[in-house]
Amino acid sequence: MKILSITAQKPHSTGSGTYMTELVKAFDRMGHSQAVVCGIFPDDIVDFPEGVSCYPVFFTDNSVDLLAAPCKAEQSRFRALPFPVVGMSDIMPYTSTRYRDLTPEMISQFEEAFTDAAGRAIADLDPDLIICHHLFLLTALVRKHFPERKIIGISHGTDLRQMINCDNLRDIVRPYIKDLDAALALHSEQRDQIIDIFGMDGSRVSVIGSGYNNKLFNTEGRIERLPDGPLRIAYAGKISRPKGVPEMLAALGRLAADSDIPAFELTMAGGCQDEVLMDKLGELPSWADWLGQIPQPALAELFRRTDIFILPSYFEGLPLVLIEAMSAGAVPVSTDLPGIRSWINANVGGSNAVFVPMPPMKSIDEPTEAGRSAFIDDLTAVIRDTISSFAAGTLPGPLPDTAAITWDGLAARLLKIFE
Repeated sequence: MKILSITAQKPHSTGSGTYMTELVKAFDRMGHSQAVVCGIFPDDIVDFPEGVSCYPVFFTDNSVDLLAAPCKAEQSRFRALPFPVVGMSDIMPYTSTRYRDLTPEMISQFEEAFTDAAGRAIADLDPDLIICHHLFLLTALVRKHFPERKIIGISHGTDLRQMINCDNLRDIVRPYIKDLDAALALHSEQRDQIIDIFGMDGSRVSVIGSGYNNKLFNTEGRIERLPDGPLRIAYAGKISRPKGVPEMLAALGRLAADSDIPAFELTMAGGCQDEVLMDKLGELPSWADWLGQIPQPALAELFRRTDIFILPSYFEGLPLVLIEAMSAGAVPVSTDLPGIRSWINANVGGSNAVFVPMPPMKSIDEPTEAGRSAFIDDLTAVIRDTISSFAAGTLPGPLPDTAAITWDGLAARLLKIFE
């Protein structure tokens, strides 16, 4: 087959970017011809298999020499947008523009640039299938301008949040998403949301799930904790308030002050664009360390020397890091977000994931003040119990079976849906 993948975001910097990149690599291993349209900064370097053509749209707020950019695309014509990458989350791990802040002029510039890049990719590849990531603005525009093409849209969760938050784009997006050939959800609860938000026929909305790189995230070379060493705790993701990072630090601070709790250390990996949290990162306690944003191989190494992985987020689609951490031997502690527990239980044999109750929320990714306080209490209690289980020797236990959710398996499931 000939497959075109499209995203408005950077393809290697977030969970959804990793999802797209790994699908491209899986399709390449299956022998399909491919091209990619993506939104990047001029100094970004893309990493796709040899033979996959890249059609970049450059976001920038400065005057730059686009022809000197590291992205080695075959095309000599580049389109540049005079603002930073538009992020599917309001806080990205890099400089970004919020969708809700797009003016009519910026929307027009966005449409022109991406339609041009997609049009050139379609003319060169003549794809049998177009896969658009996120059920939002760019996917709607691709359907609008190329109505004769087979187009599948994959939701990553954040797009549904943008549909709730962006009054300026909702009516532009909805009718074209509704007209997609198919929409794919990460889990069953998200499928119901897609049908409700876009009014799509349920027969055209399927659950696809997620995948992970089992060649990278595994226990080969895992470094076990020394018998008298501190328990090793890790967090990976954006350093932001919607991710629950302040509440995690508060909970761990309580436990660090408790003389009955065995010693532990926290390692955090991820980019930060939150000025308030940046100040806190400069004043971390002795038991905590922040690595900044690290590449996937380094993340895998971190997980292979981690005992407990914490994801205290208030909103996620289907977070890859939970699977990646448990496949490397860490025990995941996660907020009990909609759809995640049921998907893990259905797809991971012998899952050892531990869940923290969701607090009362005042918006889709922000708890009430009472909810925030209760979440810290609950998170403290769950981490305390998990640490106690390690001390008692009942954790980590047998390694969960994640063989059914590799990227190759995901790619095969997607193409079966298309057929």
